Amino acid sequence: MHFIFIITALFIAYSIRLISQLKVINYQKKWGLSLFLFAFPPLLLFMTCITVLMMGYHGEMWGIKASKFSYYLAVSFLIFAIFSLIKISWDLYKLTHLVQKYPLQIINGKPIKILQTSFPYAAQVGFYSSQLVISTGLIQLLSQEHLEAVIAHESAHEMHKDPFFFFWLSYLERLTFWLPNNENLWNNLLLLRELRADYTAAKTVDYLLIAEALLKVTNAALKQPKKLTFDLECPFLNYRLQERIETLLDNSNFSPKLNLWQIMWLILVFIPWIFFPFHNPC
Repeated sequence: MHFIFIITALFIAYSIRLISQLKVINYQKKWGLSLFLFAFPPLLLFMTCITVLMMGYHGEMWGIKASKFSYYLAVSFLIFAIFSLIKISWDLYKLTHLVQKYPLQIINGKPIKILQTSFPYAAQVGFYSSQLVISTGLIQLLSQEHLEAVIAHESAHEMHKDPFFFFWLSYLERLTFWLPNNENLWNNLLLLRELRADYTAAKTVDYLLIAEALLKVTNAALKQPKKLTFDLECPFLNYRLQERIETLLDNSNFSPKLNLWQIMWLILVFIPWIFFPFHNPC
């Protein structure tokens, strides 16, 4: 019976990801739908494996005996999940530890770690309490007004706790690299993250300054003969330049708000737990 649980969860997860590839499923620029299509499949698999682990390989359910195969299959997935979490946590720890060594400078009243490189770089680095990191190349490239726009954008990431939430989303992305449409859904969430930061920043600085800074930083980065020599992502200049600029120029087409109703589907990931009372351990 436990094997049927696992196969059913796999079927649902795979089907949702296959459906997400249909053109009629327009999830672009929709937080709730994008999160459901991306996060529900791995969370359902995770909860199903936990359920099978808790039930064990003894006993039966509805007359069907539990098997060691399904039990060890669930355990294998959970071990993979644990090691993946350890790996991504260790990578974040090393990165955060590296950032702490950078010199601190106050710019526009904000404490900012300065990265000594000509590559134009700006990002929030950390877990729940993140640290803004800006490169000397970016400071030299931009005017004071454009630099303020970049800082406003990065401050929006901190306000929305993007480093924290996208740490966990990136973890789910690693767990389900084998599911259909995984990369496209992940990239769409990254785009939504940047669009929301642009939208929030545009409340305090001119949106044209953000668009101009985005163009300047992207053009300068493309001309760099050598990228960063270490694994630091620069979200400000990465994801779909044209869409971000078009959205900045007409932000009425984008609603950055993510409310509770849009993630009510999270309740559904606990469905496997409903079957606990029907398991007879004897």
